[in-house]
Amino acid sequence: MIENNEQLFASIQKLVEAWCDRHCLGALRRILPGYPLSSPLTDGWGDLLIALQNLRAFARIELTADELEMLVECIRAVDTVVHRRLI
Repeated sequence: MIENNEQLFASIQKLVEAWCDRHCLGALRRILPGYPLSSPLTDGWGDLLIALQNLRAFARIELTADELEMLVECIRAVDTVVHRRLI
């Protein structure tokens, strides 16, 4: 479970690095519109949430089971931030 922003961004960075290593271009294409965070305000977090959700929907085939689990945790954490619930 992700408990703070530091863990969230460390998790996302770990995923991105794994996808770079494996040349998972579909996954990278989906995450890059929202990561790195373009703005610390709600719009930036919203873009990140959409990017993560799109990644889960459209690039799932490139993800390992562990990566999918981590992605779902990241989506929950970002959703919490967007909807003003502290993580």
